[in-house]
Amino acid sequence: MTTIAAPDARRPRAESPAVAALRSPGVARLLLLSLLARAPVAVLGLLFLLRARDLGGGYAIAGAVSAAAGVGMALGSPLLGRAVDRLGASPVLLAAMAVSGSMLVVGGLLPDSAPAWALLPLALLAGAGQPPVAPCLRTLFGRILPDPRIRHAALAVEASVQEITFMVGPLLFISVLAAHDPSLGMIAGAVALSAATTAFARSPEPRAMPTRTGAAARHDSPLRNASIRTLLAATSGLGIMFGAAEVAITGAAEESGSGAALGLLLTAYCVGSLIAGLLSAHHGPSGSPVRRLIVLLVAATVGHAALAAAPSLWILGLLLVLAGAAIAPLFAVIYGLCGQVAAEGTVTEAYTWLGSGMFAAGAIGSAISGAIVDAASPHVAFLAAASFVGVATVVTALSARSLRRDAAAAA
Repeated sequence: MTTIAAPDARRPRAESPAVAALRSPGVARLLLLSLLARAPVAVLGLLFLLRARDLGGGYAIAGAVSAAAGVGMALGSPLLGRAVDRLGASPVLLAAMAVSGSMLVVGGLLPDSAPAWALLPLALLAGAGQPPVAPCLRTLFGRILPDPRIRHAALAVEASVQEITFMVGPLLFISVLAAHDPSLGMIAGAVALSAATTAFARSPEPRAMPTRTGAAARHDSPLRNASIRTLLAATSGLGIMFGAAEVAITGAAEESGSGAALGLLLTAYCVGSLIAGLLSAHHGPSGSPVRRLIVLLVAATVGHAALAAAPSLWILGLLLVLAGAAIAPLFAVIYGLCGQVAAEGTVTEAYTWLGSGMFAAGAIGSAISGAIVDAASPHVAFLAAASFVGVATVVTALSARSLRRDAAAAA
């Protein structure tokens, strides 16, 4: 009698790309260290602002001090990225950490009689010296994760859990430490930054990043690459959107007389991004990355436009979860494309340009949105936020053919 074997019902499922990424040698460790190093960076401007107020400065000088930290970050990041591409990650990270950490310590140890404006050069240097840990991590993913699906998953996980730093950083360094003593918050930030950056820089993977000397070090700027400029336009549009949306959220909370709800609303914004990014990492990429980029930009535009119609803070919170759901998947696609299309020896610098463009654009978006909230309402500011990323969507769509060609050539 002939029997037919039944299919093995116990056949193991295919491993999730996210799980495979985190199980890859060094990935989970590097990701954790990078998040610890980024936690104080997330509140750098606010730490300096609170310290300026602690020294008796008004909001004008405190705002200028905070802005100096932001300007320093925007100017210094691409220079540090280029240095990493030329000299390797470890020496640049350690040198930058020494500069930024020492500026935080000096700012925290200033005597109470010091004028608040004395923090201006310290904030500028602290921002300029922020170690480019995140760009180095993304560059390392391109080296240690050759499988595109697993690399995408790692980038999606990184973009998702980055949201945790935006929640934990303010909670630890501001609510727990700086609220009690701003100088203590700055010193604690310096200690956390130094410890995590040192551990990351001394890991074997960053130490093994190649250096480029002589003729090989004289490379063109990644901004000469049209595809990098397209990605920069996308991240700049997202940056303006973030800046405008955060001010509009603040205005909506104050307009409703529920200022205490602001933290919950911002958390809802982060939670949507966190969940969607982890789901993207679990399921892996599908279809053309350029098509996914455009679709996600459209989703971000529609999601942020919908915020203008929220009739209450409860509905606004729900809509923020949905609007935020496009963010982490977007950055996973953008970082993946950047790693593909950037020329060899310019990858880390390319990543830093995307971050600098987004950060500078965020400041512009905040200023524009503040003026709109004053002149009109938070609802109009939400529409403005959507329009900014909508423009970035159009620019990206118009450049899609060349971006797709460059990505295919690098695959």
